[in-house]
Amino acid sequence: MCELLAMSARHPTLLDTSLGLFQPRGGAVGPHADGWGVAFYEDWAPLVVKEPAPAHASPLLRFIQGYGHRSRIALSQIRQANPAAHGRRLANTHPFKRELGGRCWVFAHNGKIPGIERYQPQGFQPLGETDSERAFCLLLDELARGRASPTAVGVGERAERLRPLINALNPGSELNFLLSDGEALIVHAHTRMHLLERTCQEGGCHQRVVLVATQPLSEEPWVELQPNTLLVLREGERAVEMHTEGEATWFSTRTDPENTQREEQVSPCE
Repeated sequence: MCELLAMSARHPTLLDTSLGLFQPRGGAVGPHADGWGVAFYEDWAPLVVKEPAPAHASPLLRFIQGYGHRSRIALSQIRQANPAAHGRRLANTHPFKRELGGRCWVFAHNGKIPGIERYQPQGFQPLGETDSERAFCLLLDELARGRASPTAVGVGERAERLRPLINALNPGSELNFLLSDGEALIVHAHTRMHLLERTCQEGGCHQRVVLVATQPLSEEPWVELQPNTLLVLREGERAVEMHTEGEATWFSTRTDPENTQREEQVSPCE
């Protein structure tokens, strides 16, 4: 299978430390040696770098990991091709990206989705052979079905639009995924996902960071999300949390205008 890593932050910050802990799992201390990718958002536009090669031995990933790129939203994946026939091709390497509603959406997945071939994407088509990319195209089709653009509605409504398709795909599948448009990070913990919340305060600026990973990356108090949790993270906080078949819990998030002006001076929680 694969492993996932993502971050949502109140102010732009680094993912370098977590990427450094994540990188060895790509073929050195884990079997995920068929590719890696990482996306860093700057507003609605992501910098996406990926390579169909083992992460642990990649000079390119080492460069990215030490480059010091700051972002509010970042996501990454290390890949083990399953089936092996869908192997080391750039077109099969996560994360995938597409434009919808004037924003670039990025997606990474862990698991298998047997029977997804019976669903035919409409407005979006896969470039590679993976069930993951087909699922991404189907999810974007669902987001595009509403009368209003998905970027014109609240982050909770975006997640609500995905619930019917997620419930249809869930039985017999393993559909752990990360999805973002640069404003919010949508996390589906179908079977296994862990979350860590960090806060730090320096120079009058209050930083909040949420990390999400398939497996904990440190000795900190990571919390395992309940199966079938659909979680929306925004600015380093939980915005909406719901069970895919249950009620949603809405959280209050806020932005401090004074601190927003200090973004580039923030010392990261990383």
